Amino acid sequence: MPVITIATVPHAAERDLLQSVADAVADALELAPGDVIAMSIPVRATVTNGATTDADANPWALISIHGSDRGEEKTGRACGAARHAAADWSRRQVADGGVDLEGVWCEWLLPQHP
Repeated sequence: MPVITIATVPHAAERDLLQSVADAVADALELAPGDVIAMSIPVRATVTNGATTDADANPWALISIHGSDRGEEKTGRACGAARHAAADWSRRQVADGGVDLEGVWCEWLLPQHP
């Protein structure tokens, strides 16, 4: 069961983001309903190195998919689907005056064994 964590700025529509990404990953991996879990990790502030003002950096979404080894093709397809779903969500939010993500970063993390 893949577990997705999404770190991005808090937003009123974050449940929509989580659902969109979870559904996209499940579709990419041909999994059944209930086979993917997604949770948010709110990012309260961002800065850039060397900044001399209080201006925040543009937000990014960092997506980590924690799951077993499914091969490079499937994990690549799942990460691509997650990035695409987050970018689509951002475009919908911008149209409604909401958050504009500068970019989306996604990685597949394998379990660590002792």
